[in-house]
Amino acid sequence: MKQMPHTRPRRVSRTMWAALALGLALVLGGALIPTLMSPGRAIRSELKSAAADLRQSHARPDDAALRRLRRHFPHHAATVDARHWPQVAVTLHGLPRDTCRAATGSARRIEGLVVVELERYRSADECGTSNDMTWRFMP
Repeated sequence: MKQMPHTRPRRVSRTMWAALALGLALVLGGALIPTLMSPGRAIRSELKSAAADLRQSHARPDDAALRRLRRHFPHHAATVDARHWPQVAVTLHGLPRDTCRAATGSARRIEGLVVVELERYRSADECGTSNDMTWRFMP
């Protein structure tokens, strides 16, 4: 019986390890950055991202577009209402007092091609224990 020559397993190059490490860092960074931000700045970032997505839509959003908008708020229970198109309302439900207070300061109004404006909550003193906060998106 003939014996097969022993082959060494292929080694992964350092470049490949570096690429894998960079990819992992990007994925983890994307997941961790919102948790490191203040709650108000995180909500502002999510609102800006949703506004940019909405700006690209010229027709009344369908169910898929509304689901895509809702995905911009992964850390919050959110509802999207497009009944008054072209205005769209996004409500974040059950926000704790600290998050509400931070959002009233950081995300009251965002200017751009799509203006995003918080309804009610004219001051942080209006925040209760649990808050449903609604922002209007106006193209």
